[in-house]
Amino acid sequence: MSESRARRPLAPRRDEPPVIGSAVAFGRDPFAFYEDLAAYGDVVRFSMANYDMATVLHPACIEQVLVDDFGSFRKPKSMVDMSVLSEGLLLTDGERWRAQRTLLQPMFYRERVATYAETMGEYAARAVDEWVRQGELDVKEAMSTYTLRVLGTTLLGVDTDEHQAAVRAGAEAIRERTSENPVTVQIPEWVPTPANRRFRRGVDAFRDAIDDLVDERDGGGDDLLSLLLDAEYEDGTAPSESEVRSQLMTFLFAGHETSALALTWIVYELGRKPAVADALRAEVDTVVDGEHATLADLPDLTYTEQVVREALRRYPPAAAMFRETREDVAVGGYRIPEGTFVTVPQFHVHRDERWWDDPGTFDPDRWAGVEDVPGDRPDYSYFPFGGGPRHCIGMRFALLELQLALATFAKRFAVRHDHDDVGVDLGATFHPGSPIRARFEPR
Repeated sequence: MSESRARRPLAPRRDEPPVIGSAVAFGRDPFAFYEDLAAYGDVVRFSMANYDMATVLHPACIEQVLVDDFGSFRKPKSMVDMSVLSEGLLLTDGERWRAQRTLLQPMFYRERVATYAETMGEYAARAVDEWVRQGELDVKEAMSTYTLRVLGTTLLGVDTDEHQAAVRAGAEAIRERTSENPVTVQIPEWVPTPANRRFRRGVDAFRDAIDDLVDERDGGGDDLLSLLLDAEYEDGTAPSESEVRSQLMTFLFAGHETSALALTWIVYELGRKPAVADALRAEVDTVVDGEHATLADLPDLTYTEQVVREALRRYPPAAAMFRETREDVAVGGYRIPEGTFVTVPQFHVHRDERWWDDPGTFDPDRWAGVEDVPGDRPDYSYFPFGGGPRHCIGMRFALLELQLALATFAKRFAVRHDHDDVGVDLGATFHPGSPIRARFEPR
């Protein structure tokens, strides 16, 4: 640690009770909790049970953590049991992460992602036809079916339909575990609490589905699954069977769940805001000629892109990111000690009134005329896909899927629902607090 860092004062600490720290306050209302943290400043320390933590709330500080001082932070050992994903790209660190990222990155190059567009649009059109026949349905479940089909076909080269229930059960188990109060998740997994039993059932079903998918393939294809099965790292080693399975679980969870949530929140807002729905339909009726939106349509789907941007601001699918300091680090004029868990909360920064007018309102027009996101706001006042070397590898894939799906949906149906405020269940993802049920009426 440098002398200059040693002389920095510690960041202010939230006033909190001993032992449990801020766990109860966070569990009661995460939004109010972060508003309270913000009253202490842009870099604030607190604790969750036996974890020393800090949060960074200013875009400049966030950029320092994610980009400028990237090497001073690592992915933390999770407060929650995420062993099912521990060998995947989301949670690995150091040289193993770099080797994995280098191996997988070509699957997400711009030119490669563009080849997935036809499948994304075609599957969206098929999905709409199914939904119209079903009448009222659970929007999140419907969107999960769509995004999982797209991911299975484009990235993995497999038909996921027979594994839909198992993958969703695994995703729900992970989501529930990360939504629990930080005090209760200290209970070991082997203790047969109801929550632990649900988690184990969901994860076991997920693992069984992954095993089936791997057993059905033996490499040789031109997709991510074949790449993993045939891979060799630069040091001559190959991914182990457990690493391959962990990578597949990571991509199936993160790759379909986050896009499904973004589409769910968009459908929710379209049903609440007729003016937004009307503007969206007017655009797609002018631009989209065929059964579904195409890659060639995207340059003219400017309002569609604004709706997607606003959904990712108002409802960032990944609610927050986590890092751990490798050493004492100076951030925003304060010292954060080695071994501190650092939270970088998109869900709070995306609603900070310093950067956003009327941040609680879903308003796609705030993005009108903005070519370089986030416009005249500071960098990292908007970062739905993270930033720096560890930014989301699937960002281009997700944005393409969201825009093509949304334009296709708007071309083919009008959404109707009776929800006013469904609330939020905040964990690893930004999930509706209660199911959103809607009717998709053909146009």
